[in-house]
Amino acid sequence: MGIKSVQEKPAYRLYILLLLLALNSLSYADRHLFSILIPAIKAEFGISDSLLGLIGGPGFIISYVLCSMPLARLADRWSRRGVLALSATLWSAATAASGLAANIVHLALARFTVGIGEAGGLPPAQSMLAGLYDEKRRSGVMGVLASGTYFGLVIGLLGGAAIAAQWGWRAAFLTIAIPGFPLALLLWLTGPRRASPAGEASNAPADAPGFWASARMCWNIRSLRLLAVGVGTFNIFGYAGAVWMPAFFMRSHGMSVVEAGAWLGLGAAIGGVTGSMAGGVMVDRLRRHGEQWQLRLPAIAFLLSFPMNLIIFTLPGGTGLTIAGIHVPGVAMLSIVNGFLVAIWAGPSFGAAARLVPPSQRAQATAMLVVIINVIGSTIGPSLGGLVSDLLAGHMGDESLRASLLLMSILTVAGGLLFWRASTFYPRDLLARQPC
Repeated sequence: MGIKSVQEKPAYRLYILLLLLALNSLSYADRHLFSILIPAIKAEFGISDSLLGLIGGPGFIISYVLCSMPLARLADRWSRRGVLALSATLWSAATAASGLAANIVHLALARFTVGIGEAGGLPPAQSMLAGLYDEKRRSGVMGVLASGTYFGLVIGLLGGAAIAAQWGWRAAFLTIAIPGFPLALLLWLTGPRRASPAGEASNAPADAPGFWASARMCWNIRSLRLLAVGVGTFNIFGYAGAVWMPAFFMRSHGMSVVEAGAWLGLGAAIGGVTGSMAGGVMVDRLRRHGEQWQLRLPAIAFLLSFPMNLIIFTLPGGTGLTIAGIHVPGVAMLSIVNGFLVAIWAGPSFGAAARLVPPSQRAQATAMLVVIINVIGSTIGPSLGGLVSDLLAGHMGDESLRASLLLMSILTVAGGLLFWRASTFYPRDLLARQPC
């Protein structure tokens, strides 16, 4: 039986989707794990919020951004499964090294290396799935893969907090690192191969555009450019929240590290996972009424998240309800709803990117989207959140982080408006389908 016939089987496609979901979840678990361990790391090494923000933001993202496009191009021209398997092995090894760090310099170098490994994760995975699933189901499948962000948040926050409380923050890093090695090997042995006489050899034409030409042509697609900038703008706040929300729950609402991890993990499990999966499915249905809905739905979700954030960051500490004898914090309940809204963008956005470019350029298009998101968002967000918190600490004490996140939440409106603008160009860009 040939490669193509095996890869067309529904059972195989589902298996690969679940395998890629597991790897994507582990990748994001490591990122969120760092945020829940900030208090313990700060206590051991005696460093400031600003420095921790630099390590959690630019210290990780710079290497991630620099390596994303080259690794995506390698995946398009050589082997998607090979790049992803090697990348997963590298980020797992670097996560383990984070737990063995003897000082803050060692930890910063380990996080930098994690960024290199994770740069080769999402673009090849998105490209694999785009090749296995047709356009009618592609956004929904991309939404399932994107839900790994929130499964990872649950694993990183809830699992990481429980392990750290029992055995310390170093054990948490080591434990999260272990599963990546066998999963990377499994992908290498069983992952989809290109159906060609040369096996995994590239199907890209010999006269395919070079690296910078490819990136430039992708940037010239207006809807792709606007949605990338829109998500990046939103993620200045989004990535700041990913790093600092656990500390906000602890400082402003008096939670322990385990409680903060549990409530944030629950919000991600219910809100984030369902929002990510539902976003792709809803868009696949709404597209019947016009292609603009591919990006209009995420725009509406971003705009609705702003009033929700206003309530979350102005709610007095300790506010909540008692349900069946259990005190449920108000911020935890609201975070579930907000998590649903801000998770909707991923499936539609990556599905749109896959539809706007030819198959031989999908990993690079995804990488361009990821690079812009991270250059704008996570390079700025965590460090800005920590810096503003430090500047306000003299006047507001432990509430300075609340004020920092509240001020930054206005960026959800900017992201929503950029997405809405992208939706007006998307149908025309889809018809043009210019190669990139």
